[in-house]
Parts: sequence; structure tokens; C-alpha cells
Amino acid sequence: MNLFQPTWDAEVAVGDAVLRAVRLAQHAGAERLAANLYELEPGAMVSPLHFHHANEELLFVISGTPTLRRGPDDARALEPGEVVSFPVGPAGTHQILNRSRAAARVLICATNNVPEVAEQVENDTLAVITPSGLQLVTASAPVIAP
Repeated sequence: MNLFQPTWDAEVAVGDAVLRAVRLAQHAGAERLAANLYELEPGAMVSPLHFHHANEELLFVISGTPTLRRGPDDARALEPGEVVSFPVGPAGTHQILNRSRAAARVLICATNNVPEVAEQVENDTLAVITPSGLQLVTASAPVIAP
């Protein structure tokens, strides 16, 4: 797998915006690390505003000027070459989207601790990640205990 000439694992269109992704670490055989390359066309986003409970992330801007949101009123454009870390917990709240007129590429590397829960802070949703996949759960849903 080549970072600069990837074969995309996924291509998702939301309206006119397209997000492409490839799991570089998985293709390279990594088990305890994640490294995902994303290409965001104008208007695309990697995910909703969120933070992780188990995994720390490190973002590298490869090209373009994506926007980093850290909260509802906290956003700034990133430049190629910038590196930003997102610690575990609310202090690591983030969202990457593309508000520019040109495509942007970012590489997000992370620890790969599973199971994992990511809280999507603006839509009351939990992303629960297990070895069998991803499940979205409404955070206000009642919990049924045995």
C-alpha cells in the first residue's frame, strides 16, 4: 500500500461531498495500531464532533486546508504539515471537515484498543466499536441490565 497512491477501501457520498478512506495500518498487517488516510472533497467530514474513551489519536495534514473543530464554537483551518493530537476523554474532542474549495487529505494514526466507545457530543450518540464492527447507540436510550 502506498500513502501517496492509495487504493481506497471506501468511498462515501453525502450530497455532493465525497469522503474516501483507506486503512493503511490494517493493510500493512498492524494489529495494535490504526492508521487511516482520508481524502475529503469540499463539504465532506471524517466524522461528527466526538471524543474517544480508549484510543488516543494523532492527525497529520497531508494536503489541503481541512478544518479542525474542537467544540461548537471552536474551529480553525489547518495547513499542510500540521500535526495535532487528540487525547482520550473530553479534552480530545474533535471533528475534521473540509470547508475549503479543494480536496484535503489527512492521516489519522491511533492506538487500536477494542472495545472502544466514542461519544458524538452534538447528537447524543455513542459509537461502540468491537472486533465484529461498529454500532451506533443513542446515548439517552435506557440501559437494560441483567
